[in-house]
Amino acid sequence: MNDRKECRRLTVMMRVADVARADIALTPDRIYYRFATDDSIEDGELPASKEDFGALAARLNECAVARENECPLKQDVGLSLFVDNRICDVKASEESLRRLVCELRRVADEFAFLAGFC
Repeated sequence: MNDRKECRRLTVMMRVADVARADIALTPDRIYYRFATDDSIEDGELPASKEDFGALAARLNECAVARENECPLKQDVGLSLFVDNRICDVKASEESLRRLVCELRRVADEFAFLAGFC
């Protein structure tokens, strides 16, 4: 992540082809999300995590990175991370996407819908 300054915003974007998309923005003050399909859009705002924001952002970033010998994401699945609105070069895998979804579900129950991206 950005070593020059403390992260103030982490944005996670997931998509499955043109079928579904989830955007989650985490800041020290709040969490915002949007889940969209062809049929509906759900927007939500949650209070900030009680966990130290820097530690949370670092853990989520670490979860998103593929480890050796993991399966690449399916062609129609996308995952992007942005730190302070700057894209991170994350080489994700099916396993790293599952790790990230699991961690986000620990942050808020409202993120249960993310299981559909794995």
